[in-house]
Amino acid sequence: MSKKNSKISINRNASIRTRTDRRGNLRTETFRRDEDTMKVAVSTNPKSNSTVLFVDAPDGDVFRFDGRAARTIYRALQKHYESTGTSY
Repeated sequence: MSKKNSKISINRNASIRTRTDRRGNLRTETFRRDEDTMKVAVSTNPKSNSTVLFVDAPDGDVFRFDGRAARTIYRALQKHYESTGTSY
């Protein structure tokens, strides 16, 4: 019989919201996630129409992708889930 890990993050109160940040950028982000979990934000500057994807890993690493890279990641995930027949 396996022993359950008592500290499993389930992000029970987590959600995704879209808002306008203090610079006037449209920002979609995860919030209320558990402290030791990944956080994601996508920000678009309406003046330049440029988008940036930020991924903050639990270990403190921060990954930043421009709009083209973010779109490639999105398309790869979309195609993968379509191929598996899994709803996402």
